[in-house]
Amino acid sequence: MTYARFLGVFVVLPLALLLARERHLLSWRLLQPLGWLLLVVYAATTPWDHAAVQWGLWDFAPERIWGPRLGGLPVEEYLFFGLQTLLVGVWARVRLEREVTP
Repeated sequence: MTYARFLGVFVVLPLALLLARERHLLSWRLLQPLGWLLLVVYAATTPWDHAAVQWGLWDFAPERIWGPRLGGLPVEEYLFFGLQTLLVGVWARVRLEREVTP
């Protein structure tokens, strides 16, 4: 399985279904904090992930990624950081809205 297919099946599809199903609960105002969270996630995750690849702790098989790398990491890895954060953040936001709003 390629990294892109993994993202599509296990992150993009659930995120799309969640957004479609819960669109009535979501607004830009409620999702705005996710933008700040994404900044923190990228700032914190990029350096240590890059270091782990550079030190040989893990790597990405060339035949399983699209090809382009930014700072030693495949584009799909950066997509994973952001999409996973959005999936969990939207899910948490929906749960909070359901708990707080009667």
